[in-house]
Amino acid sequence: MRPATRALWFCLYLFVLAAGVWGQDGQWRLGREPQRLVLANGLTVISQTDDSCANSVVQLFVNGGSRDDPGGGSGLAYLTMRLALEIPDQTKLRQLMDFGSSFSLHVGEDYSLITIRARSRHLEPTLEILAAIFSQPLFSGLRIDGIKEQMRYLQKKEADDPAALMRALSAGKFFGSGGYGARLFGDEASLAAIGKKDIQEFFNAHFVAANMVAVIISDLGADSLKPMLDRFLGSLPAGKKLPPRPPQQGGTAPPTVTTARQSAQTLVAYAVLLPALDAENYMLASLLESWLGKGIGCKLWPLRERSDLTYGVNADVQPLQDAMLLTVYLRTGSGRADEAQKNLLDILNALYENGVGEEELSANRAYAQADFWRENESRESRAATLAFMEGMGLSYRLGGDFHARLGAIQPERLNRFIRDWLAPARWLGFRIGPQ
Repeated sequence: MRPATRALWFCLYLFVLAAGVWGQDGQWRLGREPQRLVLANGLTVISQTDDSCANSVVQLFVNGGSRDDPGGGSGLAYLTMRLALEIPDQTKLRQLMDFGSSFSLHVGEDYSLITIRARSRHLEPTLEILAAIFSQPLFSGLRIDGIKEQMRYLQKKEADDPAALMRALSAGKFFGSGGYGARLFGDEASLAAIGKKDIQEFFNAHFVAANMVAVIISDLGADSLKPMLDRFLGSLPAGKKLPPRPPQQGGTAPPTVTTARQSAQTLVAYAVLLPALDAENYMLASLLESWLGKGIGCKLWPLRERSDLTYGVNADVQPLQDAMLLTVYLRTGSGRADEAQKNLLDILNALYENGVGEEELSANRAYAQADFWRENESRESRAATLAFMEGMGLSYRLGGDFHARLGAIQPERLNRFIRDWLAPARWLGFRIGPQ
């Protein structure tokens, strides 16, 4: 490690030590320690008090995503969740605008996440409006056709984004056309096959308290929030938690997938399947993601710093329930795609052969911890992280214990993880750009 790089890592380490002071005494290090509440209908609520400003954010985790789409019905999860948030009339929309409230939707493979933002003094009427929409969504033919048309646009948008296209292609190659390989926005045939009955059945099965988790971060405090949450989120039907889905097995894929497109650059990537999601594997995958492609000094950084092959490198882990998916990628000039692919593969092979030493791991722990705290500084991001952890069975406490769990990982454990999952033969290569 060069002196300049050592100095950089040392500064990051000092930043991590200072960031840890933000937490309370004890193990919890991500704001104030939250409280777990259970509403009358059985909905689990994680409540964290943050009095830095008079705003509130609610993350509503729904156990259900594109993996639940039936055969031949890809796009059903997104279509249903999108329709569940359709505001029935302009009066309600104007009220939300007057309150300064907003909401948004993310639909993933295993789950969907509804984000609600409001000034704390307007949280109660905001929840009242949205709870009414959730309880009686309007699945009219006109609305269904309108959302389907939007999904056709999103299909084209995904195809025009090389990174998004690469993720969709890798999931399809590893898992086939169903489950994790299903296209989030469907295709022409699947959208034509989805009807109102399919949407209603999907909604009734998934949008129940037993199948959901709520995380709220607010200056109001749990005692003030509990009656409000009982009144509105407590009105959701209790229902039953969906039984565990059959484990999805990763398949085999060709060594390289080439997709031709007219562009000045070529995206070069490699993807590999990691083990099923649990707390330990999540921590190991997070550390691997940071070590490979996050920030100055990562393993892929020489491709940018010395060889000038690219202006950016990245690594990304999709934490899927049954098999996490790791991708590393860069963009390069179309005339240097062969060189970039060879150099990227050489780095991955060297990583597998050499593993990680204590000094390098210590520096990477510092960066990964700082990155985690920085990403979860805002209420919205922090609430989303806690909702993901609680809803996916990792426990929201993993967020507050992240620094301790990361610090406990020793080189031999990470090296065993690398040997088990990053063998050269397991990587799937991608090139998306001019032939």
